[in-house]
Amino acid sequence: MRRWFMGWLLGLGGNALGLLLASLIVSDFSIDGVTGFLVSLVVFAILSALFTWLMFRTLLRHAGSLVPLTGLASTFLALAVTVLLPIKDGIDISGWGWLWGTLMVWVLSMFIWVLHGCRRWRRGSPRKR
Repeated sequence: MRRWFMGWLLGLGGNALGLLLASLIVSDFSIDGVTGFLVSLVVFAILSALFTWLMFRTLLRHAGSLVPLTGLASTFLALAVTVLLPIKDGIDISGWGWLWGTLMVWVLSMFIWVLHGCRRWRRGSPRKR
């Protein structure tokens, strides 16, 4: 349970970086207000974790070759549901912001996971003397 929670917090940080960078770089992707951002971030992180788990299970069982697209598709779905929820001063996406915002959030969250995985792998590997 502790490892799952730490992984979720790490994902939350990666999602926060991705959402903030997307709002700064992509013109059709905006976040209004700090409270709206925090609420949207938590909702997005929960939905992203849920969609990733559901899609991974389904694709692994029925279409194994599509498993690498799980993160990208779940990021898009979580963004879509988060935008559709009536959160005051939350995330607003239009036009090309859907494509570039989804890609940016996904790439940054994957980058955070890769950094965490490399650090964990290096710590567990036997040392050469």
